[in-house]
Amino acid sequence: MLNLKFSKTMRDVQWSFISLATSSLSHLLLRIVLGRELGPSGLGIYTLVFTIYIFGMQFAAFGIGSALTKYVAEFNDNLAKTKEYISSGMIGSLITGSVTGVVLYLLSNIISISIFNIPGMVSLLKVTALCFPFIAINKAVLGTLNGFRRMKAFAFLDVALNVIILLVSVFLVIFLDMKVLGAVLGLVIPTIILGLISIFFVRSSLIYPNRTFLQNNILRDVLRFGLYVVLGNSIGYLYTHIDSLMIGYYLNEEDVGFYAVAAIFIQGITLIPSSVQRVTSPTITKNHAKKEYGSIVKLLKSVTLKVFLLSSLFSLFLIVFGKTLISTIFDNMFLPSYLPLIILLIGYTIYSTFMSIGTFYSSIGYVELSYKIALFSAILNIVFNIAFIPKYGIIGAAMATSTSLIVLTLVHFFIIRHFVKGIWKLKM
Repeated sequence: MLNLKFSKTMRDVQWSFISLATSSLSHLLLRIVLGRELGPSGLGIYTLVFTIYIFGMQFAAFGIGSALTKYVAEFNDNLAKTKEYISSGMIGSLITGSVTGVVLYLLSNIISISIFNIPGMVSLLKVTALCFPFIAINKAVLGTLNGFRRMKAFAFLDVALNVIILLVSVFLVIFLDMKVLGAVLGLVIPTIILGLISIFFVRSSLIYPNRTFLQNNILRDVLRFGLYVVLGNSIGYLYTHIDSLMIGYYLNEEDVGFYAVAAIFIQGITLIPSSVQRVTSPTITKNHAKKEYGSIVKLLKSVTLKVFLLSSLFSLFLIVFGKTLISTIFDNMFLPSYLPLIILLIGYTIYSTFMSIGTFYSSIGYVELSYKIALFSAILNIVFNIAFIPKYGIIGAAMATSTSLIVLTLVHFFIIRHFVKGIWKLKM
């Protein structure tokens, strides 16, 4: 059983949950506003821009936040060492974020016109490219706070960013009538501001980089670890969002808007496992460093079972009340979102079990496995989407994603079983 008697652990879970709950609620409210103000087409364009932004963010952040979570937790008793890792991570984040921003800016015409045939996206993507260095810094800071298990500060930064994005976006879209551009500016401006402010939270852990500092292995270790994380995360994100991108390619922005509404409700089912994962990550890392494999197994069993039960209850609620929620919150014109939602719930309910322990491989030093499995899953999902979307539309996209999520979950637990029984010589 998960040992919940440690008040620190419980507080960490609570702050993590508050952070993710606020994020999900902010996204939900913003999508409601955009859906009502801009219609399915406007919501679809924003969804494509936001999807490209999140995908690019994986490369901007370059997995450095995850690397800092691992190394800060691992060397928590060595202050000098943690300062070197944190400072290296901040430098690396600034570099990778800037490079990613330049790349998106240069490719905005190709992405908007040649791939999606939406000329109006060009300027939106160029504006979006400006915030990549700042979101990279923000993610590095969040990774550091997670490693220190300063979840209250972590939650504050995360909540502040999401709430300000919501408020600024609503102001620009509704009161200034800036339409999709207002929504994009509402994302970019707060991200830049909060990225700069976030540095304040780790200022005491930063040291001035000299030549010797830059020549040591710390930055190389962070970037090497981050490389596998970014490969795994970017492919994983592409894997879970390729459906929206391919709907935009094969169909149109209006269908993307319908599908986006289904995806909004799916965020609710990922809320619990995602918040739990933020706490299981440093916990597994510490237990593995101490070779307390039995504690890891107990954690895995308890967490996955409880998350599955909670996710199942949430899915049942959406199955029963989904149509009413869609028509009430958005409009009857969005009811085509209901059937894709039901299909997606099946896959995500099963996948939520692994989501709760999703950093298992990186926490035990096998970060490259995340990349390899994610690559396999992405290829599988792309094949399914190519096969299903042209024939079944957005329902086919949901079928493809749900099927591949189930296959991915089975693969993950087969590999974890191998670690537990084959390497650690323990019983599941």
